[in-house]
Amino acid sequence: MKSKSSYDVIIIGAGPGGISAAIYLKRAGINPLVLEADAPGGTLNKTHKIENYPGYVDKDGTTLAFRMYSQIEELGVTFKTEKVINIENENNFHKVITENNVYECKYIIIATGKIPRKLDIKDADKYNGKGVSYCTICDGTLYKGKTIAIVGGGNSAMESASYMKDIAKKIYIINRSPVLRADEKEQKEVLNNNNVEVIYNSKIKEIIDKQGLITGIKLDNEKQLEVSAIFVCIGQESNLAYYQNLNLKTDNLGIIVDVNMKTSDDYVYACGDAISKSLYQVVTAVSEGAIAATNIIKNIKKKSN
Repeated sequence: MKSKSSYDVIIIGAGPGGISAAIYLKRAGINPLVLEADAPGGTLNKTHKIENYPGYVDKDGTTLAFRMYSQIEELGVTFKTEKVINIENENNFHKVITENNVYECKYIIIATGKIPRKLDIKDADKYNGKGVSYCTICDGTLYKGKTIAIVGGGNSAMESASYMKDIAKKIYIINRSPVLRADEKEQKEVLNNNNVEVIYNSKIKEIIDKQGLITGIKLDNEKQLEVSAIFVCIGQESNLAYYQNLNLKTDNLGIIVDVNMKTSDDYVYACGDAISKSLYQVVTAVSEGAIAATNIIKNIKKKSN
C-alpha cells in the first residue's frame, strides 16, 4: 500500500529550474518536496561543456549539477528519488503519484525538462544499449578506438563530437541539411580534427547489424558506412505522459506559461525545458525556477494573512 504525505509545494524534476525553485521556496520558509526520477541536475549530467553560464568556469556539466544539488542539500530541502507516474486534480489539491508513494499538495512546479527525440528508423529502439545511444558522456567510452556516427548538426551534436574526438578512431557526423546549425566556435573545434567527417544532405535509412549489435549504417543515398555505434543528437521533445490528466495548455514546444511561469491551471507552474519558449539554456531555466517559486510564495503568504 502506498503511503501518503502532504506538502505545500511539490517540484517534479531536479534540473537547474527545479533546484532554483527549491532554493527560493526553502529560503522563504516553505519546505518543498523535490521528486527526481534520475540523478540531480537533469541533462547537466549529460552535458560535456558549459561555457555560457556566468561565473562558472569549470565547464563540465556534472560538476555544476553536483554544486546545485549540494546547495539544496545544505538548506535541508526534502529530496526523493522517485518516478512520477500520474498527477490527479481534486478540488484544487493535487495528488502526485509515484511508483512507491502518493503525495498531496496545493502547488506543483513541473521542471522535468524534455526527453531526447528518437531516431526515426524502423526498429531503432531495439538497438538501445546495443549501439544506439542518446548520451555520449554516458556511453562514449564503450566505443574507445571504434568508428561511430553522430546524427545531427546542432550544438549538441558538435559537443558530442568534441567529447568523442579523442575517444573514437573515426567520427561520421550525419547531417540532413547542407549546413551545420551549430555555433561557429563549436564547429571549428570539431571540424579541425582529422578523424571527423561531416556527411551533408543525408539521413540514416537502415541499421546494419550482426547478432543484434550494430556493425554499420546505410544512408538514404544507399552509401554504407561501417560503424559500431550511433549517437543521436537531433533535439528533444516534451514528455507529456504523466501530466496529461491536468489538461494543461501546450504547443509543439512544451507547456504554455505566462510571465509568472503559471500554466493554465492556477496551482501548477512550470519552468526550464518543460515549457514553450525561444531559448533553452541553463541560465533561463534557473531564472524561470526563481520566478515560479517567487510567485507561489506570494500566493501562499497572501492567503495566510
